Amino acid sequence: MFELKFKFSVIGLIIFLLPMLINIVYFMVAPKKESTVTSNGTSIIEVIEQGSRILFAIFICFFVSYKELNFKNPFLYLSILFLALYYMVWIRYFIGGMNDSLLGKNFLFVPIPLAIFPVLYFIFASLWMNNYIAVGIMIIFGVSHFIISYQNLYKK
Repeated sequence: MFELKFKFSVIGLIIFLLPMLINIVYFMVAPKKESTVTSNGTSIIEVIEQGSRILFAIFICFFVSYKELNFKNPFLYLSILFLALYYMVWIRYFIGGMNDSLLGKNFLFVPIPLAIFPVLYFIFASLWMNNYIAVGIMIIFGVSHFIISYQNLYKK
């Protein structure tokens, strides 16, 4: 089940980078604003989020299953679906005049879609790659990322 070998994975790198492309566009074209976020330091949840993000990148890019990739596996197509949904949320933001309220607004009844869709994309992509350690790490990342996103979106 956890049979992985240490080897660079071009596919893993591509999987890791695909969601980042739209973020690059966002940072290039989004209006620059003064940050209104105030922090009293780094919380344990933020440490878990950042640590699991780094661990996920390492495991998806440098640990490869001995099993061959199956391009007919439904997990591949589920990952593509969630990546497409993630991009659709961003497209809604850009088409909607880059209104920040659109970023946290439900999409197809899914709350905080920018925290949900990429995590599901990474989970299904990791399942497709038979990298179950990456799946576990992404679940940890997903929970912490959702908590932080929720706090940032709904803080009073």
